[in-house]
Amino acid sequence: MSTATLAAPTADALAREHPEFRGWLDLLAAVREEAGSATWADAARDVAATAPLLAGTTLTIDPGLAAAWLRRLFDVAAASAPAVAGAADRLDPLAALEVAIALDTPRIDTLADAAGLPREPLRAVLPLAAYPWLERCGAQVAAGGLDHAQAWCPICGAWAALAEARGLEGARRLRCGRCGGDWRAEWLRCAFCGTDEHARLRSLVSETTGQARRAEGCAACGAWMKTITTLGAASTGELRLLDLATVDLDVAALGRGWKRPAGLGARLDVRVIARAGAAHPRRRWWPR
Repeated sequence: MSTATLAAPTADALAREHPEFRGWLDLLAAVREEAGSATWADAARDVAATAPLLAGTTLTIDPGLAAAWLRRLFDVAAASAPAVAGAADRLDPLAALEVAIALDTPRIDTLADAAGLPREPLRAVLPLAAYPWLERCGAQVAAGGLDHAQAWCPICGAWAALAEARGLEGARRLRCGRCGGDWRAEWLRCAFCGTDEHARLRSLVSETTGQARRAEGCAACGAWMKTITTLGAASTGELRLLDLATVDLDVAALGRGWKRPAGLGARLDVRVIARAGAAHPRRRWWPR
C-alpha cells in the first residue's frame, strides 16, 4: 500500500482554487462554529450499544435555540441561494431538525411545498442543520471498536463520505461526513454490497494526485467510494473539506455510470421535541 499522502486542504485554499465553492464553504464554516455551541452539547443524549447508535434517540432542545440556528444557516445560504432567504421563519424548527436528521428527501419536499419554498435549495441546505448535533454525538462515541461491516455509519446511519487509507500500514477506515464516525473496513471488498471478486472492483486515479486520492467502484452494485491516503484521522471539519476537494473524483465516477445510494443506509427514527419549560418561538410557519 502506498504511503504517499497529501495535506488536508484549508477552506481558504479551496476558496482560492475554486471560487465556485465559496457558498458551500461559508455554510460549512457556520456548521463548524455552531457545533462548538453549548446548545448541542446539552442536547447530545446517551445512546444505545447497537448500530446505528442514534436509532430511536430523542433530541430534546429549546425551540428558540433551534430556530436561531436555522435562521443563521439560511442567512448564510441566502448569499449564494437567494431563494432560501427567510426560509427559517417559514419552517417549524423542531420538524425541520427532525427531517434533517432523517435525511428524508420526500419529507424535505413536503416541508418546502407547505412553506412555499423551492425544493432543490432546501434539499441542499436543510440537512446541514443536523450536523452540529450529530457531530457532538459522534464525538461522545468511540465507534472505532465496533464490529461493523457496512458502508453506513454505525453512529448516525449515513453512507460513508469517503475512506481513509491511514497510517504507514494503510489501514482502511470509513468516515462519516455528518457525525465524523470512523470504522474499520476491509480492503478488496465492496463496502456497499460485500463482493470480494477482485475482477469486479475498479479504480479511478487522479492524474495530479495518483493513488493518494482515488475513487474505487464496484461492478457488482455500481457504487463507489473515494479513498484518501493519510497519516492520521482527519477531523470532522477536515473530512468535509476533503470531500469537497475531491469532487472531481465524484464527477469522474458519475461519468462512468457509478452511483451512490440516496438517504441513509439505516433508519434512525430520531424524535425532536421541545425541552420542558422552554418558550416556543412565535409561530411564523404554516398552520398545521
